[in-house]
Amino acid sequence: MEFDAVVVAAGSSTRFGGRDKLSADLAGRPVLAWSLAAFEATPGLHCLVVVSAPDRVAEMTELAEAWCPRACFRVVEGGARRRDSVEAGLRQCSTRYVAIHDGARPLLTPELLGRVLTAAEGKPGAIAATRVTDTIKEVSGNRIVAHPDRARLWAAQTPQVVLRQAWLDAAAMGDNDETDDAAMLSRLGLECEVVEAGAENLKITRPLDLDVAAALLQRRGEP
Repeated sequence: MEFDAVVVAAGSSTRFGGRDKLSADLAGRPVLAWSLAAFEATPGLHCLVVVSAPDRVAEMTELAEAWCPRACFRVVEGGARRRDSVEAGLRQCSTRYVAIHDGARPLLTPELLGRVLTAAEGKPGAIAATRVTDTIKEVSGNRIVAHPDRARLWAAQTPQVVLRQAWLDAAAMGDNDETDDAAMLSRLGLECEVVEAGAENLKITRPLDLDVAAALLQRRGEP
């Protein structure tokens, strides 16, 4: 499948101790570089769009030039919310399906991306996710109000592959934000497929996550 990709890299890194997590060193590369390289290595990539904070467009352009030199790429400014940034990226895309990925998930592999692309074809979309292993409680205030069945719970990840026009149509229905792209499509009654991914497809949120990611890369045999 030919596809465009949107890598969301416009966040504020508020839980990362005052540093920008996307430019933090991870096994000799900036965190964002790992995702960019994975996309370039995936067959079918048409164009890669990096959505940046307004004051970091030049920096993100340098990263894209260094880590996806063979791919067509664009760097655009994002917005205040995730949905604003995703929409800015999607409006630069032209393919029917688009893969949307958080730049803070550096352990993406072409194999996982390929499985999500395959699952999405002919459907509204597909997302990477992992089964929940902890017991989850729904809490209001400090009181437990529900005990969801763990067997039915999955933790959503990225990449998430969606029909580009369906996402834009769903966004036009209202200005409220959504936590992910599958939730956006659900506004139209469209439900995505789930592709099981491992817990190693982690998101860098806190400094400790860098150490975990580095250990996983070493186990994977990455330089």
